[in-house]
This record gives sequence, structure tokens and C-alpha cells, in this order.
Amino acid sequence: MTKKSINLHKVDKYTFPGQHHNESVVLVLRKHSISLLPYVIQLFLFLFLPILIYIFLVPKAFPAFLEFPYQNVYLLTSVIYYGFIWIIAFVIWVDYYLDVWIITNQRLIDIEQKGFFNRSVSELDLKKIQDITSSVSGAIPTMFGFGNIHIQTAAEENKFEIKSVPHPVTARRKIIELYKHAKEKDRFIFRDRDE
Repeated sequence: MTKKSINLHKVDKYTFPGQHHNESVVLVLRKHSISLLPYVIQLFLFLFLPILIYIFLVPKAFPAFLEFPYQNVYLLTSVIYYGFIWIIAFVIWVDYYLDVWIITNQRLIDIEQKGFFNRSVSELDLKKIQDITSSVSGAIPTMFGFGNIHIQTAAEENKFEIKSVPHPVTARRKIIELYKHAKEKDRFIFRDRDE
């Protein structure tokens, strides 16, 4: 029986602004692509709205829009509407793609994009982790293998939550391994200072 390895994301030579000189990236986590499905379904339904209005509503309520000068007005309105749909789709894609969690051998960095011009970056030293849990709840997350990772720190600090990531159990185990390694390294440094 062969053991299947899970490659969460390729992190070879991955760098980011603010990276320490002795810090290496271990994991890069993004939301599972299936988390885009509700948005795709909604946008797909909204794509047919002008066509359905033109077929079913316009002939009964606004028959003038079926004739020459007003037909162009409806066409122009539909083109503007589709432009807004494309902008909304692009905003959803940017929000999905630029939301990223970077786990290094020293810390966890949460980069959250909200729209085009709003980005927040939070970081957590691995040694400050007190508890870490992963959860997969629901039929679709179970089938597609994605879930959430909850990281609890000291009481006065916020709880980190990594949402809708693929293979949350594997990622949690890797973070625990990095936490243990960081604590062990800290103990050796502390012991060296005492001597």
C-alpha cells in the first residue's frame, strides 16, 4: 500500500514582503476553490435576468421597448448591467485569490483582502499558540475535503481562524509540528543564555 502525500501548495522559493532573513515559508493556504461555487451560481443566474425580462416582461408591460428607438435603450441598459456583473465577478475573484495564509517556521501571517482597496494583515508568533483545532462540517466540505482551522492564543489576543482551506487536518498537524519545533528551539536559546 502506497502512502499518498498531500501537497497543500508549492512553496519552493516563496517570498513575501516583511519576511525575516532566517524565515522560510512552509505552507501557503488559500480557500478551497469550491467556496466560489455559491457566487458562481448567483452570477450565472443574474446573467440571464435581462434576457428573461426581455422575453417575458417587456412584451406585456413595456411593448414600446420592442421597437426601434427604445430597443437600443434596452440594449444599452443591458450592456451596462453586464458590465456591473463583470466588475462584481472580478471583485469576488480578487477577494478569493488575495486572501492567503502564510505559515513560516516562525509565525503565521493572515492576509485578508476586502474589495479592491482594503487589505488587512495579521501575524501570530508560533510560540504564542495555545490551542489549535480543525473542523470539517457539512456534506460538501466532507466530500471535497476542506474545512476550518481555529488557532487560540493568549486570552487578550484574538483567535485566528483559517476558513475553507483544503486538507485542514494535514495543515493543522503541520502547524503543530512547527509550533513544537519553535518551542524546542526557544528552549535551547533560553538555556544557552543562562549558561
